[in-house]
Amino acid sequence: MNRLNSTFSSLSAALAAGLVLIPCALVSPASARPESIRAGVSYYSDELVESGPVRDIGVERNYEEVFKLYSYYEVLYDESERVVRCLEYKRGAVIREDTYRYAEDGTLLEHVTDPPIKEGKPVTLPGSD
Repeated sequence: MNRLNSTFSSLSAALAAGLVLIPCALVSPASARPESIRAGVSYYSDELVESGPVRDIGVERNYEEVFKLYSYYEVLYDESERVVRCLEYKRGAVIREDTYRYAEDGTLLEHVTDPPIKEGKPVTLPGSD
């Protein structure tokens, strides 16, 4: 019986440790921004992090790594380390470009997408006339 209790205690401790680790694994990759950000310099990643309307990259990769991928992202920051441009690439061609302008207080003033994001057409369900 002591052996069963000991096994159960060990299993409980392992389960508790696993539950403690799970939230750590779910931390947003937004915290993985480049360590040192310089205005006007391109940064690349195969991960995209969207925080509201602003698109940013996850873990920074070098250009040689991402260029080999089917899709990847490039961002440029301003002097305040805010994203001012985000480019999305597929097979080396730009398929989407987001540009951002900020007000003096740092709030997002303008977000332009090229090509423009199309509004979804409403779908009429049968019998809803």
